[in-house]
Amino acid sequence: MSVPCSDQEFRPVKAKAASLPPGVIAERCWCGRVAKVKQVEDFSDQFGMKFFMCASYEHDPPRSSASSSTRPPSPPPLCKWFHWIDTEQPDWAREEVEEKQRRAWATFFEEERWEKVRANEKAERERQIQKLRAEQARNREVNQKRMDDEAARRFAEEEVRREAREAERKRLRERAAEAQAAEERGDKSGKWPRWTQGK
Repeated sequence: MSVPCSDQEFRPVKAKAASLPPGVIAERCWCGRVAKVKQVEDFSDQFGMKFFMCASYEHDPPRSSASSSTRPPSPPPLCKWFHWIDTEQPDWAREEVEEKQRRAWATFFEEERWEKVRANEKAERERQIQKLRAEQARNREVNQKRMDDEAARRFAEEEVRREAREAERKRLRERAAEAQAAEERGDKSGKWPRWTQGK
């Protein structure tokens, strides 16, 4: 015996034509036509279950492709009569739904695991980058300190040379001044002035 549906507006999204189960009498819908037998194909709690549907009812499933969207919609149904034949899913349908759910969860956990692996790899790359940047910063500091020390050493050496040059120039200026003063005094010894004979 068929089971009246609780909501005449409900229809499975995907269904295919099916044979009438043994011992079940074909029914007529509200409009008096012999109803068609359909079997649910979408993976839901009704997968594999059979139902009567008015032969005048045309169902438009959701459009999932460009080609299906170009099809003109079916006309409004003349009759929306709808009765369930099965009261529960058959074992094979229930097993298929459970297997699909198992595969879906397995895929989800696998993707989740790979997501964690990718996240860990990304975190490790970031740690390596941070470590490399810190090492590069330390190397720059060491190199800068070495360059600063080298510049300070060269500056100190240059200061020593500059002071030596200044001392030598001072000595020469003093010698020149002394020689000039001696020449102006006419202080000569022998043929050449004394200041030309060395110290």
